[in-house]
Amino acid sequence: MVMTRYQVALIQMNTSDQLEENLKVIESKIRYAAKLGAKLITMPEVVNLISDGSEPYAENESGPTYQLVSSLAKELGVFIHGGSWSELILNSKKHYNTSFLFDDQGACIGKYRKIHTFDIVDPLGKAYRESDTVESGNEVVVIDTKLGKIGMAICYDLRFPELYRLMALKGADLVLNPANFTMMTGKDHWEPLLKARAIENGLYLVAANQFGQNKRMLAYGNSMVVNPWGQVIARADDQPEVLLATIDLDFLKAVRGRMQTLENRRQGVYQLKEQ
Repeated sequence: MVMTRYQVALIQMNTSDQLEENLKVIESKIRYAAKLGAKLITMPEVVNLISDGSEPYAENESGPTYQLVSSLAKELGVFIHGGSWSELILNSKKHYNTSFLFDDQGACIGKYRKIHTFDIVDPLGKAYRESDTVESGNEVVVIDTKLGKIGMAICYDLRFPELYRLMALKGADLVLNPANFTMMTGKDHWEPLLKARAIENGLYLVAANQFGQNKRMLAYGNSMVVNPWGQVIARADDQPEVLLATIDLDFLKAVRGRMQTLENRRQGVYQLKEQ
């Protein structure tokens, strides 16, 4: 039976280049979130390690991050979404930027590999080339759980509405969108993009972000939850914190009943025609 109303916790972090220290913070924050009554706990992108890239790190399912989060989900009886971390690819210099979703028994029930790599030159001329080290995924992921149907995306994916529409068409009730979103773009784009993806698809956007200066960039923070009507129902302060919000699937159903966006689509005309 689907739980129609529950608490979600977003862990906003300032991840360092020290793996063991980060894992201690992750464990502490997860335990605190569970004590507050959260049934679903989510974390930011690259939650376990942000380095300058000089010493690449990735892990498989036997790695310390995967094992820690899985064991905590089982011990505490909560769903935990691991934000993302670097997933090892055998015989490759690249890795996947991967989100893992664990159920309340500690089993990994979903895995999403970031589809859109962050390859840009910012307004100040600084180049970011995530594809130099990250292999792109190619699967749209929605997992059917007792907390509803959960879609998964990561950071830069937020700028590609096609992905979110496909998740909505696959029945997603909420999308978990961990990020390491920059201050430069975040101050103008983060909230409008989250609201747009929530409104146009009639779902919850749950977005845990990194905060503060890290080895790669100055992260914007402002982790937030946007409901299907486009309202920000929870927003983090300018500091690392655990943020709580209520997911109400009955409210989601009511919004979808008022706004029939998905039903009014005209798939047959959504094609570029040659001139």
